[in-house]
Amino acid sequence: MKFSFVPTRRHLPCVVAGTALLVSAPVMAATTRGHASAASGPLTGQKWSVEACMAMVGDDPFGARDYALDWERHGNGGQEAKHCHALALLEAGDEESAAQELDELAHQPIEHAERAPSSFRAGLEEDAADAWLSAGQPEKALSSVDYGLAFEDDTRLHLLRARALLAQDQADVVVKELSSLVAKKPDIGAEAYVLLASAERRVGQLDAAATHVAHALEIEPENPAALLERGIVRERKGDATGAQADWQRVLDLAPDSHEADLARQDLAVMAADPDTP
Repeated sequence: MKFSFVPTRRHLPCVVAGTALLVSAPVMAATTRGHASAASGPLTGQKWSVEACMAMVGDDPFGARDYALDWERHGNGGQEAKHCHALALLEAGDEESAAQELDELAHQPIEHAERAPSSFRAGLEEDAADAWLSAGQPEKALSSVDYGLAFEDDTRLHLLRARALLAQDQADVVVKELSSLVAKKPDIGAEAYVLLASAERRVGQLDAAATHVAHALEIEPENPAALLERGIVRERKGDATGAQADWQRVLDLAPDSHEADLARQDLAVMAADPDTP
């Protein structure tokens, strides 16, 4: 079976939104050249393809999961089917199983490797690390990230590494690494500055944290994570009114988000004991 370059989760921008997925340009090009996998099931005549499977992941992850399993059993789906199955599990909420499958796939010899660049392995480990973090296993996320970075010096992997380190109370390491990263890539985006600010706050560098979270909000004025972090920094610096305003803004912008859950907790703590910084 031919293994074409297929999109990892970072190449599927609509996955998170839950809308119809777009197959990446490399896959479409491969299809045009006849490189995309399409096999027939020996018993049913079913046509299997990575495009069909990936297209279901966002809207119908359970359908994509079942399609991938049938493809493996009856259509010799191989690594493409396993990849689609892992992404379907991730979308369905089974982060731990998805992470394990993505890690295993990233470590396997890739069939027709000339069509699977190093960035493909890095992308698999990016998805795996994200899944491990969602599953509450940052040490495994860090392992995935470091393996992925051996193939590609990818900015997203560095940010996932920062998240994994913060989850393991290694804020000092994050300050060092992200300070270097934003110095090299000042236009890196808001997330890097939010993570850097969070790490600086945790090691007591409140002025630096305030500067960096302000920069994140210059880039994305309505970024819920940045507003949440600025509220925490403001509270630590004694600006309870400013903190409340930021946390309320998080609730207004993204009421169902993880950031909103944390903002509600912070507002509740402040309401219960307004004199405690």
